[in-house]
Amino acid sequence: MKAETNPPSAELGPDAGQAWPRSIAVIGAAGPIGSGVVYQLALAGVGNTIHLVDVKENVARAHAIDISEAQVLAGVREPRLSVLNPAATDSGEKVDVVIVAASAPEVPGGDRRDFLAANLRLLRLLAPTIEKLSGNDGIVLLLSNPVDVLAECLHRITDISPDRILGYSINDSVRFQAAVARELGIEPHRVRAQVLGEHGKGQVPCFSSVTVDGAPVTLTASQQEHIREDIDGWFQRWSALEPGRSSGWATPLGVLRMIGLMARGETFPAAAWTAGAQGLEEAFIALPVMMSSGRVQVTNWQGSPEEQAGLANAAASVREAAALHLSQELSQQPGRPGQPTQ
Repeated sequence: MKAETNPPSAELGPDAGQAWPRSIAVIGAAGPIGSGVVYQLALAGVGNTIHLVDVKENVARAHAIDISEAQVLAGVREPRLSVLNPAATDSGEKVDVVIVAASAPEVPGGDRRDFLAANLRLLRLLAPTIEKLSGNDGIVLLLSNPVDVLAECLHRITDISPDRILGYSINDSVRFQAAVARELGIEPHRVRAQVLGEHGKGQVPCFSSVTVDGAPVTLTASQQEHIREDIDGWFQRWSALEPGRSSGWATPLGVLRMIGLMARGETFPAAAWTAGAQGLEEAFIALPVMMSSGRVQVTNWQGSPEEQAGLANAAASVREAAALHLSQELSQQPGRPGQPTQ
């Protein structure tokens, strides 16, 4: 199975005959990732309407003006940009894709799981807006860390069917692809490689399916160790720079790529509901998926026994983390045992 990590095609918009998605909502559109997503989709001509949703309505409107002018420069007629406040989504507006880019500020050090408590509180606040905008058929795409655990939590706290929830994970495969290329001393575009499992420490680099120029490659144990050290250390290296943000360029471009693959019914890695596939516990982990009849479908995948075991561990880890943090969040609410009422 090839990882879909090439740059997105320019032929994504309505002029290229794309019927889906026609309408998109980006929650957290005032932030660097959310506004970057809007920018990429708008200039690629994806859909006919993009709703910028953010409590910082003034910032979202400023982005909308700026990006609309960029569309004029690029000669792009659609999509139209609209600004919505999360508290004003009762208008009956339903969209094909709800992209959740809202996130608590990142802090240096630690692990992606360190953002879970704050982002879970934010997700619960946004859940009614997500449900209203997605309606009965819209796809929900989460970008916030840790994406797989948050996808599991969203499934548990809303009535959104799990086969309509996705978590963005393409960057993990891109970093694996780049690490393999560095180890082999070749250009990254020649490599195809994918990461499945849990975003972060539970990631499963699929060495069994790495190819170079389309041909399978067997990496030595030493090479695999170097590559694992490279990709496992990515977050610490990034965090040490203290940028105060997530990847604001790769992720928006990856989202554009992902939506194009969804529209064409092609396979890509994403955090998706396992639905008990291949003996995995029901949870959200990165797996090869595709869109079929408006729903997310996990595709057949064959890996080494070690990779299969890694996926099983990832599914169990995600379920455990979601249950623990939802329980802790509930116990800390005012009026709960051990918590004084105000």
